Amino acid sequence: MAAKKKRKRRKPQNNLLVLRLLILVVLVLAVFEGRLIVTMFTHSRGGAPEVAAEADGQNLEETEKEPETQTQGSDQPASSSSVADAPLAGLSAWFEGGQKNPEAAPETEDLDDGRISEVIDSPSVVKETEPPIDDSYFTDAVFIGDSRMEGFRNSSGITQGTFLTSVGLSIDRMSEQTIATAEGTISVYQGLSGRQYDKIYLMLGTNDLGYYPWEEFPVNFKNIVEQFHKLQPNAIIYVCSVIYVEEAKITTSYDNNDNVRKINNYLLEVCEQLDYCYYLNLNEIFSNGYGSLIEGASSDGVHLYETYCQQMLDYLKDHYVDVPASSSGETEAVSEAESETETEAGSDNA
Repeated sequence: MAAKKKRKRRKPQNNLLVLRLLILVVLVLAVFEGRLIVTMFTHSRGGAPEVAAEADGQNLEETEKEPETQTQGSDQPASSSSVADAPLAGLSAWFEGGQKNPEAAPETEDLDDGRISEVIDSPSVVKETEPPIDDSYFTDAVFIGDSRMEGFRNSSGITQGTFLTSVGLSIDRMSEQTIATAEGTISVYQGLSGRQYDKIYLMLGTNDLGYYPWEEFPVNFKNIVEQFHKLQPNAIIYVCSVIYVEEAKITTSYDNNDNVRKINNYLLEVCEQLDYCYYLNLNEIFSNGYGSLIEGASSDGVHLYETYCQQMLDYLKDHYVDVPASSSGETEAVSEAESETETEAGSDNA
Protein backbone atom coordinates (compact mmCIF):
# COMPACT_ATOMS: atom_id res chain seq x y z
CA MET A 1 0.00 0.00 0.00
CA ALA A 2 1.03 3.40 -0.77
CA ALA A 3 1.77 5.53 2.20
CA LYS A 4 -0.92 8.11 2.98
CA LYS A 5 0.06 11.71 2.54
CA LYS A 6 0.19 13.54 5.79
CA ARG A 7 -2.20 16.50 5.96
CA LYS A 8 -0.81 19.81 7.05
CA ARG A 9 -2.67 21.54 9.86
CA ARG A 10 -3.72 25.12 9.16
CA LYS A 11 -2.29 27.65 11.49
CA PRO A 12 -4.79 30.09 13.06
CA GLN A 13 -4.78 33.35 11.16
CA ASN A 14 -3.71 36.46 13.03
CA ASN A 15 -5.33 38.71 10.40
CA LEU A 16 -8.66 38.55 12.19
CA LEU A 17 -7.31 40.45 15.17
CA VAL A 18 -5.85 43.15 12.94
CA LEU A 19 -9.15 43.54 11.14
CA ARG A 20 -11.04 43.98 14.39
CA LEU A 21 -8.59 46.65 15.52
CA LEU A 22 -9.02 48.54 12.25
CA ILE A 23 -12.80 48.44 12.61
CA LEU A 24 -12.53 49.81 16.13
CA VAL A 25 -10.29 52.66 14.99
CA VAL A 26 -12.72 53.55 12.19
CA LEU A 27 -15.64 53.64 14.63
CA VAL A 28 -13.74 55.92 17.00
CA LEU A 29 -12.80 58.28 14.20
CA ALA A 30 -16.36 58.31 12.89
CA VAL A 31 -17.72 59.30 16.29
CA PHE A 32 -15.06 62.00 16.74
CA GLU A 33 -15.56 63.46 13.25
CA GLY A 34 -19.32 63.38 13.70
CA ARG A 35 -19.12 65.49 16.85
CA LEU A 36 -16.76 67.90 15.12
CA ILE A 37 -19.16 68.36 12.19
CA VAL A 38 -22.10 68.93 14.52
CA THR A 39 -20.07 71.54 16.44
CA MET A 40 -19.12 73.35 13.24
CA PHE A 41 -22.71 73.59 12.00
CA THR A 42 -23.91 74.55 15.46
CA HIS A 43 -21.62 77.59 15.48
CA SER A 44 -22.29 78.51 11.87
CA ARG A 45 -26.07 78.10 11.81
CA GLY A 46 -26.96 78.95 15.38
CA GLY A 47 -27.71 75.43 16.65
CA ALA A 48 -27.81 71.77 15.68
CA PRO A 49 -31.63 71.46 15.57
CA GLU A 50 -31.83 74.07 12.78
CA VAL A 51 -29.24 72.18 10.74
CA ALA A 52 -31.17 68.99 11.13
CA ALA A 53 -34.36 70.69 10.06
CA GLU A 54 -32.69 72.07 6.93
CA ALA A 55 -31.39 68.58 6.11
CA ASP A 56 -34.96 67.29 6.22
CA GLY A 57 -36.14 70.00 3.83
CA GLN A 58 -38.03 71.92 6.57
CA ASN A 59 -37.91 75.60 7.65
CA LEU A 60 -37.45 76.85 4.10
CA GLU A 61 -38.02 80.41 5.18
CA GLU A 62 -35.08 80.17 7.55
CA THR A 63 -32.77 79.10 4.74
CA GLU A 64 -33.67 82.20 2.72
CA LYS A 65 -32.61 84.61 5.44
CA GLU A 66 -29.25 86.31 5.12
CA PRO A 67 -26.97 85.80 8.09
CA GLU A 68 -26.56 88.76 10.38
CA THR A 69 -22.99 89.92 10.09
CA GLN A 70 -21.16 92.32 12.33
CA THR A 71 -20.51 95.73 10.80
CA GLN A 72 -16.83 96.42 10.55
CA GLY A 73 -15.72 99.04 13.00
CA SER A 74 -18.53 98.33 15.48
CA ASP A 75 -17.74 98.50 19.18
CA GLN A 76 -19.80 95.36 19.84
CA PRO A 77 -17.86 92.06 20.15
CA ALA A 78 -18.32 89.32 17.58
CA SER A 79 -21.12 86.90 18.43
CA SER A 80 -19.19 83.72 17.52
CA SER A 81 -17.14 81.92 20.14
CA SER A 82 -13.87 82.38 18.30
CA VAL A 83 -12.37 84.17 15.34
CA ALA A 84 -12.00 80.85 13.55
CA ASP A 85 -15.79 80.41 13.54
CA ALA A 86 -16.37 83.55 11.41
CA PRO A 87 -15.37 81.98 8.06
CA LEU A 88 -17.64 79.03 8.79
CA ALA A 89 -20.60 81.34 9.26
CA GLY A 90 -19.86 83.02 5.96
CA LEU A 91 -19.58 79.71 4.12
CA SER A 92 -22.84 78.40 5.51
CA ALA A 93 -24.62 81.51 4.22
CA TRP A 94 -22.85 81.38 0.86
CA PHE A 95 -24.04 77.83 0.23
CA GLU A 96 -27.67 76.85 0.51
CA GLY A 97 -28.79 73.42 -0.56
CA GLY A 98 -25.37 72.76 -2.03
CA GLN A 99 -25.63 75.69 -4.50
CA LYS A 100 -24.06 79.13 -4.49
CA ASN A 101 -26.29 81.94 -3.29
CA PRO A 102 -24.54 85.20 -4.30
CA GLU A 103 -27.21 87.37 -2.66
CA ALA A 104 -26.38 85.88 0.73
CA ALA A 105 -22.64 86.39 0.34
CA PRO A 106 -20.98 88.40 3.11
CA GLU A 107 -21.41 92.08 2.38
CA THR A 108 -18.33 94.02 1.40
CA GLU A 109 -17.38 97.13 3.27
CA ASP A 110 -19.22 100.10 1.76
CA LEU A 111 -18.14 102.86 4.10
CA ASP A 112 -16.55 104.45 1.05
CA ASP A 113 -17.75 102.92 -2.20
CA GLY A 114 -16.17 105.55 -4.42
CA ARG A 115 -19.33 107.55 -5.07
CA ILE A 116 -18.98 111.28 -5.65
CA SER A 117 -21.45 113.66 -4.07
CA GLU A 118 -22.77 116.31 -6.44
CA VAL A 119 -24.08 118.51 -3.63
CA ILE A 120 -22.45 121.95 -3.66
CA ASP A 121 -22.59 124.15 -0.58
CA SER A 122 -22.74 127.64 -2.02
CA PRO A 123 -25.33 130.44 -1.80
CA SER A 124 -25.00 130.86 -5.57
CA VAL A 125 -26.28 127.34 -6.28
CA VAL A 126 -30.01 127.26 -7.03
CA LYS A 127 -31.81 124.96 -4.63
CA GLU A 128 -34.97 123.00 -5.33
CA THR A 129 -38.00 125.25 -4.84
CA GLU A 130 -41.68 124.53 -4.39
CA PRO A 131 -44.04 124.74 -6.11
CA PRO A 132 -42.59 124.00 -9.55
CA ILE A 133 -43.21 126.66 -12.18
CA ASP A 134 -44.73 125.98 -15.60
CA ASP A 135 -43.65 127.02 -19.09
CA SER A 136 -45.08 130.50 -18.65
CA TYR A 137 -42.04 131.28 -16.48
CA PHE A 138 -39.89 131.06 -19.63
CA THR A 139 -41.97 133.50 -21.69
CA ASP A 140 -39.52 136.33 -20.94
CA ALA A 141 -36.44 134.07 -20.89
CA VAL A 142 -33.66 133.71 -23.45
CA PHE A 143 -31.61 130.51 -23.73
CA ILE A 144 -28.04 130.93 -24.97
CA GLY A 145 -25.90 127.91 -25.70
CA ASP A 146 -24.27 125.34 -27.89
CA SER A 147 -25.55 122.13 -29.48
CA ARG A 148 -26.52 120.75 -26.07
CA MET A 149 -28.88 123.69 -25.64
CA GLU A 150 -30.19 123.10 -29.16
CA GLY A 151 -30.93 119.52 -28.19
CA PHE A 152 -32.80 120.81 -25.13
CA ARG A 153 -34.89 123.13 -27.30
CA ASN A 154 -35.76 120.36 -29.78
CA SER A 155 -36.35 117.46 -27.40
CA SER A 156 -37.41 118.72 -23.96
CA GLY A 157 -40.94 119.77 -24.92
CA ILE A 158 -40.46 123.37 -23.76
CA THR A 159 -43.06 125.67 -25.33
CA GLN A 160 -41.87 129.13 -24.32
CA GLY A 161 -38.67 131.16 -24.50
CA THR A 162 -36.27 132.60 -27.06
CA PHE A 163 -33.27 130.55 -28.15
CA LEU A 164 -29.94 131.97 -29.29
CA THR A 165 -28.01 128.77 -29.97
CA SER A 166 -25.38 127.51 -32.37
CA VAL A 167 -23.41 124.29 -32.79
CA GLY A 168 -19.91 124.87 -31.49
CA LEU A 169 -20.74 128.06 -29.60
CA SER A 170 -18.00 128.69 -27.05
CA ILE A 171 -16.90 131.23 -24.50
CA ASP A 172 -13.47 131.46 -26.08
CA ARG A 173 -14.82 132.70 -29.44
CA MET A 174 -18.07 134.38 -28.39
CA SER A 175 -17.28 137.67 -30.16
CA GLU A 176 -16.50 135.90 -33.45
CA GLN A 177 -19.31 133.35 -33.68
CA THR A 178 -22.75 133.96 -35.11
CA ILE A 179 -26.14 132.29 -34.85
CA ALA A 180 -28.87 131.84 -37.44
CA THR A 181 -32.27 133.41 -36.69
CA ALA A 182 -35.43 134.13 -38.65
CA GLU A 183 -34.14 137.67 -39.10
CA GLY A 184 -30.76 136.52 -40.38
CA THR A 185 -27.32 135.73 -39.02
CA ILE A 186 -26.46 137.70 -35.88
CA SER A 187 -24.14 137.58 -32.90
CA VAL A 188 -25.35 136.70 -29.43
CA TYR A 189 -24.77 140.30 -28.39
CA GLN A 190 -27.05 141.50 -31.19
CA GLY A 191 -29.66 138.98 -30.15
CA LEU A 192 -29.66 140.40 -26.63
CA SER A 193 -30.06 143.96 -27.91
CA GLY A 194 -33.43 143.53 -29.58
CA ARG A 195 -35.71 143.19 -26.55
CA GLN A 196 -35.64 142.99 -22.77
CA TYR A 197 -35.56 139.65 -20.93
CA ASP A 198 -36.08 138.83 -17.27
CA LYS A 199 -34.09 135.58 -17.35
CA ILE A 200 -31.02 134.44 -19.23
CA TYR A 201 -30.06 130.76 -19.28
CA LEU A 202 -26.48 130.07 -20.32
CA MET A 203 -25.29 126.61 -21.36
CA LEU A 204 -21.70 127.16 -22.41
CA GLY A 205 -18.35 125.54 -21.74
CA THR A 206 -18.56 122.15 -23.43
CA ASN A 207 -16.69 123.53 -26.45
CA ASP A 208 -14.14 125.12 -24.11
CA LEU A 209 -12.98 121.87 -22.46
CA GLY A 210 -9.75 122.04 -24.43
CA TYR A 211 -9.18 125.67 -23.46
CA TYR A 212 -5.65 126.58 -22.48
CA PRO A 213 -4.30 128.34 -20.49
CA TRP A 214 -6.99 127.59 -17.94
CA GLU A 215 -6.31 130.62 -15.74
CA GLU A 216 -7.61 132.88 -18.51
CA PHE A 217 -10.94 131.10 -18.79
CA PRO A 218 -12.72 132.53 -15.71
CA VAL A 219 -11.61 136.06 -16.67
CA ASN A 220 -13.05 135.67 -20.17
CA PHE A 221 -16.25 134.10 -18.93
CA LYS A 222 -16.79 136.84 -16.35
CA ASN A 223 -16.28 139.51 -19.02
CA ILE A 224 -18.90 137.87 -21.24
CA VAL A 225 -21.42 137.61 -18.42
CA GLU A 226 -20.86 141.23 -17.49
CA GLN A 227 -21.48 142.28 -21.11
CA PHE A 228 -24.71 140.26 -21.13
CA HIS A 229 -25.72 142.01 -17.92
CA LYS A 230 -25.11 145.44 -19.44
CA LEU A 231 -27.39 144.52 -22.32
CA GLN A 232 -30.00 143.01 -19.98
CA PRO A 233 -29.59 144.77 -16.61
CA ASN A 234 -32.91 143.52 -15.21
CA ALA A 235 -32.34 139.85 -16.01
CA ILE A 236 -31.42 137.06 -13.65
CA ILE A 237 -28.61 135.05 -15.24
CA TYR A 238 -28.75 131.29 -14.73
CA VAL A 239 -25.45 129.57 -15.50
CA CYS A 240 -25.94 125.88 -16.30
CA SER A 241 -23.13 123.58 -15.28
CA VAL A 242 -21.35 121.69 -18.03
CA ILE A 243 -22.97 118.26 -18.03
CA TYR A 244 -20.70 115.25 -17.60
CA VAL A 245 -19.67 113.22 -20.63
CA GLU A 246 -19.46 109.46 -21.18
CA GLU A 247 -15.75 109.16 -21.88
CA ALA A 248 -15.94 105.67 -23.38
CA LYS A 249 -17.84 107.09 -26.38
CA ILE A 250 -15.53 110.07 -26.99
CA THR A 251 -12.33 110.07 -29.02
CA THR A 252 -10.93 113.50 -28.08
CA SER A 253 -8.57 113.51 -25.12
CA TYR A 254 -9.67 116.86 -23.68
CA ASP A 255 -13.40 116.05 -23.55
CA ASN A 256 -13.13 114.31 -20.21
CA ASN A 257 -14.81 114.65 -16.83
CA ASP A 258 -11.74 116.02 -15.08
CA ASN A 259 -11.94 119.01 -17.39
CA VAL A 260 -15.70 119.19 -16.84
CA ARG A 261 -15.18 119.47 -13.09
CA LYS A 262 -12.46 122.08 -13.58
CA ILE A 263 -14.56 124.28 -15.85
CA ASN A 264 -17.59 123.95 -13.57
CA ASN A 265 -15.52 125.22 -10.67
CA TYR A 266 -14.70 128.30 -12.72
CA LEU A 267 -18.36 128.84 -13.67
CA LEU A 268 -19.39 128.61 -10.01
CA GLU A 269 -16.58 130.97 -9.02
CA VAL A 270 -17.91 133.65 -11.38
CA CYS A 271 -21.47 133.15 -10.09
CA GLU A 272 -20.22 133.73 -6.56
CA GLN A 273 -18.61 136.99 -7.62
CA LEU A 274 -21.68 138.44 -9.38
CA ASP A 275 -24.86 138.94 -7.38
CA TYR A 276 -27.13 138.61 -10.44
CA CYS A 277 -25.66 135.20 -11.41
CA TYR A 278 -26.95 131.83 -10.19
CA TYR A 279 -25.54 128.35 -10.77
CA LEU A 280 -27.72 125.43 -11.93
CA ASN A 281 -25.98 122.20 -10.95
CA LEU A 282 -27.38 119.87 -13.64
CA ASN A 283 -25.03 117.05 -12.67
CA GLU A 284 -27.23 116.48 -9.64
CA ILE A 285 -29.48 114.56 -12.01
CA PHE A 286 -27.08 113.54 -14.80
CA SER A 287 -24.25 112.01 -12.77
CA ASN A 288 -23.97 108.24 -12.54
CA GLY A 289 -22.69 108.69 -8.99
CA TYR A 290 -19.05 108.34 -9.94
CA GLY A 291 -18.38 111.67 -11.66
CA SER A 292 -19.52 110.67 -15.14
CA LEU A 293 -22.60 110.93 -17.34
CA ILE A 294 -25.24 108.27 -16.81
CA GLU A 295 -24.47 105.31 -19.04
CA GLY A 296 -26.86 105.19 -21.98
CA ALA A 297 -28.00 108.83 -21.64
CA SER A 298 -26.29 109.82 -24.88
CA SER A 299 -25.53 108.24 -28.24
CA ASP A 300 -22.16 109.97 -28.59
CA GLY A 301 -21.29 110.58 -24.94
CA VAL A 302 -22.21 114.29 -25.11
CA HIS A 303 -25.66 115.02 -26.54
CA LEU A 304 -28.58 113.81 -24.45
CA TYR A 305 -31.46 111.63 -25.56
CA GLU A 306 -34.99 113.05 -25.45
CA THR A 307 -35.83 111.52 -22.06
CA TYR A 308 -32.92 113.29 -20.40
CA CYS A 309 -33.72 116.61 -22.08
CA GLN A 310 -37.18 116.29 -20.53
CA GLN A 311 -35.59 115.64 -17.17
CA MET A 312 -33.56 118.82 -17.59
CA LEU A 313 -36.76 120.81 -18.21
CA ASP A 314 -38.27 119.33 -15.05
CA TYR A 315 -35.12 120.33 -13.18
CA LEU A 316 -35.38 123.94 -14.39
CA LYS A 317 -39.02 124.06 -13.32
CA ASP A 318 -38.23 123.30 -9.69
CA HIS A 319 -34.88 125.11 -9.55
CA TYR A 320 -35.45 128.82 -9.86
CA VAL A 321 -34.82 132.02 -7.92
CA ASP A 322 -37.93 133.05 -6.07
CA VAL A 323 -37.40 136.82 -6.30
CA PRO A 324 -38.68 139.49 -8.71
CA ALA A 325 -36.60 139.29 -11.88
CA SER A 326 -35.88 143.02 -11.97
CA SER A 327 -34.77 143.36 -8.35
CA SER A 328 -31.03 143.15 -9.02
CA GLY A 329 -31.12 145.72 -11.80
CA GLU A 330 -33.30 148.13 -9.85
CA THR A 331 -31.11 147.83 -6.77
CA GLU A 332 -28.02 148.56 -8.83
CA ALA A 333 -29.67 151.60 -10.46
CA VAL A 334 -30.80 152.97 -7.09
CA SER A 335 -27.34 152.56 -5.58
CA GLU A 336 -25.76 154.40 -8.52
CA ALA A 337 -28.27 157.27 -8.18
CA GLU A 338 -27.62 157.53 -4.46
CA SER A 339 -23.88 157.55 -5.09
CA GLU A 340 -24.20 160.40 -7.58
CA THR A 341 -26.38 162.37 -5.14
CA GLU A 342 -23.82 161.93 -2.34
CA THR A 343 -21.03 163.05 -4.68
CA GLU A 344 -22.91 166.21 -5.63
CA ALA A 345 -23.69 166.95 -1.99
CA GLY A 346 -20.07 166.51 -1.10
CA SER A 347 -18.88 168.91 -3.81
CA ASP A 348 -21.38 171.56 -2.67
CA ASN A 349 -20.16 171.31 0.89
CA ALA A 350 -16.60 171.69 -0.27
